[in-house]
Amino acid sequence: MTIKTLFFKTQIIVGISAAVLSFAQNTDINNDKDFKLNISYFPVDNNFAKAGVETNDGYLVAGQNFVEEDNTQRNSAIIKIDKSGKLIKKTTLGENKDYTKESFMKTVYSINNNRFIQLGSKKIDDRAYLWLREINENLDVLQDKLFESISVSVMHDPMVFNTKEGFYVISESGFYRDLELNVTFISNDLQKIENHRISYIEPPFDFYNKFSFSVSMINNKLYITTNGVDERDKENIYATKYKTYILEYDLSTHKITKHKKISESDFLSGKVIVHKDLIYVLGVKYTEEQLTDKKINIRNTMVKVFNMNFEKVKEFTYVPSADKGKFTQSFYDGVIVNDELHLVGEMYQNGTFSVYLKFDLTGKLLEDRILKYGSRYAENRLIKILPLKNNELMLLGKGEGWRVIVK
Repeated sequence: MTIKTLFFKTQIIVGISAAVLSFAQNTDINNDKDFKLNISYFPVDNNFAKAGVETNDGYLVAGQNFVEEDNTQRNSAIIKIDKSGKLIKKTTLGENKDYTKESFMKTVYSINNNRFIQLGSKKIDDRAYLWLREINENLDVLQDKLFESISVSVMHDPMVFNTKEGFYVISESGFYRDLELNVTFISNDLQKIENHRISYIEPPFDFYNKFSFSVSMINNKLYITTNGVDERDKENIYATKYKTYILEYDLSTHKITKHKKISESDFLSGKVIVHKDLIYVLGVKYTEEQLTDKKINIRNTMVKVFNMNFEKVKEFTYVPSADKGKFTQSFYDGVIVNDELHLVGEMYQNGTFSVYLKFDLTGKLLEDRILKYGSRYAENRLIKILPLKNNELMLLGKGEGWRVIVK
């Protein structure tokens, strides 16, 4: 693995650190007038808000959050806040004090009939399995299930796609050496479970290693991107040449129906979105240019656009204007709302800053906003962006503690 690949990977995988849970709230850090809500929760060093949904009277926000409770070190939390940002209730979850019993629950999703679920992983005999909780708007647990037939990785959070009969959960398999993704259908009543696996060790793939994945679903097909290695270096136990692959997976036949390598090692994907018969692959492009006086290569946020045959239509890149200076960027998430592409991430210069970008679908930059919360040496990053009702957006991550923005 190259140094620059390792650096990118460490931006995605959040380091584990213990912290004492306390509630902190600040509404004065940034006074941008078009932010409906801009608030922080928990101590500065207490990890990230990672997922959120809108309820009838507020929002549920979940994420990674370490705290000691009853001689147990929790690593996850979910909170309910009202529309003004006032904390209504919080629940801590998960365990990482005993590695053999380790569990994580950092997500929350909206499924059919205005219901809410959380997905994570829980270990039995040192192997992690898919863990699901159904909750209501008040964070009360309605169902709690562990699917011991579905082994999942603790590294990457699952993705959820709703259908009329239920929902699909796409998760990375716990059998890491097998390089598999789980494609799990769960019925609306949470009773029917059907799991299939996509294996990257079978033709047409022969990955030596891989990391990160993203999925978009349309017309009963999944479009999946992953960063993998198709070359083996017998002199080096680490992968050295990552490339981005895209594949089409038919949910009715459970087969890969199309695949293509869409980039070489200078680009790493982070998110795939299918919109109006075009596939948007969002990520970062490495350059040879370095930050002034620093041994860090500059990375720029890049969007590659393909047709449904995986042929490239166009691409566009975000390079900060001269008045903003030179940054190296980490892209984390993006959505398309009203034919506008919204992206969030992190930019590093002297310290880290959260960044929000907006493009039209031709690639024209409509807005770029660098959000300088707290000390310039503190961790400041936005890692999730979610569409809400009335075309609003929720931006989640870390600034002064958990950062929750409604725009």
